Amino acid sequence: MNLNLSQFLRFPQSRIWRYLAQVTVVAIAYAVGARLAFSIQGVSPFASSVWPPAGIAQAGLLLFGRKVWPAIVLGIFLLNFVNPSEQIFAVWVGGNLGAILQAVFAVTALRWLGFRPSLERLKDVVNLILFGGLISTQISCTIGAFSLYLLGKVDWAGYFSARWNWWLGDTMGVLIFTPLILIFFRPKVTADRLKRQTEKPKNYLIWRGVWLILLIGLSWFVFESKNDASISRYPLEYLPFPLIIWAALQFGQRAAVLASLVVSIIAIFGSSNGGGPFIAKAENISQAILFLQAFMAVVTITSLLLAATVAERAAAENSLRESEIKYRELVENANSIIVKLEPKGTIIFFNEFAEILFGYNQEEILGKNAVGTIIPQTDDEGNNLQSVYNEILQNPDRFTNYENENIRRDGSRIWVAWANKPLFDAAGELQGILCIGTDITDRRNAEIALQKLNEKLEIRVAERTNALKQSELQLQKQKSALIDLAKNKALNQGDLTKALQEITETASRTLEVTRSSVWLYDRPKSKMECLDLFDRTANQHSKGMELAAADYPVYFQALREERAIAAFDAQKDFRTREFEEFYLIPLGITSMLDTPIQIGGKIAGILCLEHVGMPRNWTIEEQSFAVSLTDSVTFAVEARERQRAEAALRQAEAKYRSIFENAIVGIFQTTPDGEYLSINPALIRIYGYSSCEELMANLTDINRQLYVDPEQRAEVIQLMRTNGKVSDLESQVYRQDGSIIWIAENAYTVCDIHGNLLYYEGTVEDITTRKEAEAALRLEQEKSDRLLLNVLPQAIAERLKQDQSIIADTFAEVTVLFADIVGFTQISSQISPPELVSLLNDIFSTFDRLAQKHGLEKIKTIGDAYMVVGGLPVPRSDHAEAIAQMALDMQQAIIDFSHTQNQDVSIRIGINSGPVVAGVIGIKKFIYDLWGDTVNTASRMESHGLPGCIQVTSATYDILQYKYVFESRGAIEVKGKGEMNTYFLTGIKL
Repeated sequence: MNLNLSQFLRFPQSRIWRYLAQVTVVAIAYAVGARLAFSIQGVSPFASSVWPPAGIAQAGLLLFGRKVWPAIVLGIFLLNFVNPSEQIFAVWVGGNLGAILQAVFAVTALRWLGFRPSLERLKDVVNLILFGGLISTQISCTIGAFSLYLLGKVDWAGYFSARWNWWLGDTMGVLIFTPLILIFFRPKVTADRLKRQTEKPKNYLIWRGVWLILLIGLSWFVFESKNDASISRYPLEYLPFPLIIWAALQFGQRAAVLASLVVSIIAIFGSSNGGGPFIAKAENISQAILFLQAFMAVVTITSLLLAATVAERAAAENSLRESEIKYRELVENANSIIVKLEPKGTIIFFNEFAEILFGYNQEEILGKNAVGTIIPQTDDEGNNLQSVYNEILQNPDRFTNYENENIRRDGSRIWVAWANKPLFDAAGELQGILCIGTDITDRRNAEIALQKLNEKLEIRVAERTNALKQSELQLQKQKSALIDLAKNKALNQGDLTKALQEITETASRTLEVTRSSVWLYDRPKSKMECLDLFDRTANQHSKGMELAAADYPVYFQALREERAIAAFDAQKDFRTREFEEFYLIPLGITSMLDTPIQIGGKIAGILCLEHVGMPRNWTIEEQSFAVSLTDSVTFAVEARERQRAEAALRQAEAKYRSIFENAIVGIFQTTPDGEYLSINPALIRIYGYSSCEELMANLTDINRQLYVDPEQRAEVIQLMRTNGKVSDLESQVYRQDGSIIWIAENAYTVCDIHGNLLYYEGTVEDITTRKEAEAALRLEQEKSDRLLLNVLPQAIAERLKQDQSIIADTFAEVTVLFADIVGFTQISSQISPPELVSLLNDIFSTFDRLAQKHGLEKIKTIGDAYMVVGGLPVPRSDHAEAIAQMALDMQQAIIDFSHTQNQDVSIRIGINSGPVVAGVIGIKKFIYDLWGDTVNTASRMESHGLPGCIQVTSATYDILQYKYVFESRGAIEVKGKGEMNTYFLTGIKL
């Protein structure tokens, strides 16, 4: 309940409510305007001198959109409801259609032209007059007058007169009421307009009141007075014109539109009452109304055009005034120096920013020469700025941008970057120079400071260069040592002892350290063993010393946590001072550099460099050299491991070579381009070659020569690129003698450590015997499946193959068809048995093709009867349509058969729809059959039918009655069913 109440309260705020409200408002206004128009005297019973609904409809569609066009129909309906006269009813259809098309066309055209409802642009007024008042109204008057002609309200001779009067009334309605509604009911209120309205003089409303009283009084005097012939010849009707012009110029669009409306209303009612100049001038009422319409058109168009022109001019003036204010504020408040000079150099403009920067006010600076006031005679470097200034005045185009030193009133110097713009008159004479400057004193000072800093940097660079030269010499020495070490055969041949001796000697002599040693961790990293230590002083090597983590825990912890230990004072460094008493002090070691050795991505030991003498700062270059030496240690250790691995590999190769040579399956290696690298004897036998040399000499391109399918090799390559291997891929290949065999391939890619493909490797097995057996088995299976599908539907056959013991299903909605050949007994007595069987085969084969075409299931044939069903074993919603279409096709097929065979053959067809039970019965010669009352009734429809006819039950008729053509047969007596209403299916509805 609360939900319904909430929805009810929200409904007035919904989009549908707003739409209904808009349609209602436009419809009521339309009806009221029409009722008002009928009260005014017109030229004919079917056209008014002014037809307000035309303007109301057009304004409504412009305001609310074309979607409110039903308001026109509703408005005319309301008008007929209030005043159901014959004249209004006669033009109901034509008026509706014409009014809607007229309004929709006008709104579409105006929007396409970019029309603005505010009517503040002259082009909008012109477009409204042209398309809204003159062109679009042709639609309504044409259709409306023609409807009067068709209804006999006017004859053809009066058609164009009725059309003319209709057009004038619609045009006047659009020109008077559309602008009125647009301007008064869709005001474009802006902040500027509100400001202007609040700033109007206090006597503004008084003048508007005076104007309105004068307008009404003068119009009443002109159009309500009954003038005699002597006065009527004067153009009294144009006396209100000055007031209309006054309204457009002084009070704006609303007043102008209101003025035209007031004058038009008074003129219409005055003329209707027999007053005014138009009645006196005209020979008859029709001519008077025509004069009135012409007058209203002139008044309205003039006021609209004049008001739009005034509005456009006012908008342009406001825009120009705002632009002037904006640019004046920009110049006055700009954060740049703006100075204007005469051709002789006299200052004629000096903005506020320039006054503040230079310290002069307008009275002090204007009229004076720039040199001596803001430009000094000479700058701090002694350059003559007077001559430079004179050159600028003589050739301003050459000095559009320059920088110079300027002077303030207090004598302080500043630097200004000037951008100059020479100003020329129409004759090309120089009128002055506009100068815009930016204070760059801070930038200039920064440049001077930067110059001094650069001088200091040059000195430091020179000092650094000398240091770099010394470092470069050291680096060159280290580079040469590393090159010599890389060329040493001991590192490559796996002799680890000799290689480590070379590395420690190179380290000591290159870095000029006393002791160099290589230490490796044991497996648990609980201790380190020295593999080689070189003492440069004694020129001897030693090894075998050990360091335990338990004895030096801080040192071992530092090795694990830091990339390297570069100890300037090893005796005081917390990482190495554990060695102070028994090692560092006795040997005089002051500095140490320990660099980790990495093998296989893990720290395996250290290279230790020990310096004797003054403490030593280890440079980045020396540390980098030590890292390079550890790489050499890593290479030497890996070389030894590689030698051991090669020996193991040779043993494994001998073992696998035996397997390779004696395998019963083919083994191969091929390049990605399809060339064999190696093959075993089994592959040679499979492909029918006598030797490896013969196969590799003849089978040089696997892609083209081996595979029966040229695309097979590409598929193999693609699979290996995607998956890295292929498994049990079966292919047909050519043997050496040209015969074709089946093979099963297993292959994979072999890549280097960087992932680059080296070759393909795999096995081949001859599966020809197996494939032949599979093919024979598959052929027999296909024969068995085809035989089964000839007896059962495919879905039932699949279920039967899955060994379902009982197959029975209920279908709620199917359609069953029985067909029987009429007079079959008589035909069978006239032809031989073979001809009879051939006849039935031709007919039933045609029926079988139709059943397949329509997706239906043939159940069985019994003698000359044919049974087919739609909607099983797979349910379908269009089962009745499919059966009906097949029945019509069967009729046509029998007709065609009779013509081609010269046999007078016809059939009876019965159809019924409803539920059935379907299943497979029997264990031998089984059949898929249907049971149920639906089947029996369909059979009765056939047996009780007529030759050449398709008889259906009410159940089928109810399903197909909207798509097919039926003929009711009425009620017939059906055996076992009683009386039933049946129908004959005769065709398809188009």
